[in-house]
Amino acid sequence: MSIIFRKATISDAENLAKTRSLFLLEVADECPPAKGIEKAAISKLEAANKAYFEQNLPNNNFIAWIALENDKIVATSGMSFSIVPPNYENPDGKVAYIMNMFTLPTHRKQGLAAELFKRITEEAKHQGYIKITLNATEAGRRVYEKYGFKDVKGDMVFYVTD
Repeated sequence: MSIIFRKATISDAENLAKTRSLFLLEVADECPPAKGIEKAAISKLEAANKAYFEQNLPNNNFIAWIALENDKIVATSGMSFSIVPPNYENPDGKVAYIMNMFTLPTHRKQGLAAELFKRITEEAKHQGYIKITLNATEAGRRVYEKYGFKDVKGDMVFYVTD
């Protein structure tokens, strides 16, 4: 197996969107809105993600590192960047958010995710981000704790509806 690691470019947007769909379908049990999602909804979501990646990869508002085998994405990572009002723990307000950590089932347990994780967190540090957040699945929680992530209670989510 010959794996190549590289930072994703705008030319990867479509494949990143398809890989994100695989990730979202896999975690559907932990994300009630995704349960029973129809093929048309997946296609619409892929188009929206492709547009997001095309807009945000060139200006580094979103970065992704990918693992390729024979020019096919076999593992991916992603990180978006934002600035929130500063506070005592984060005086510049810069927040990096990890998402899209996904490895094809056929390529798991080979260290690909660990290598991608290392690369995106190093990039966040290089850009001066001291706060990195993520939303972990039950399966991923132990992995992230190994890297020093802590479960922070108190976060809540509200989805605006009609």
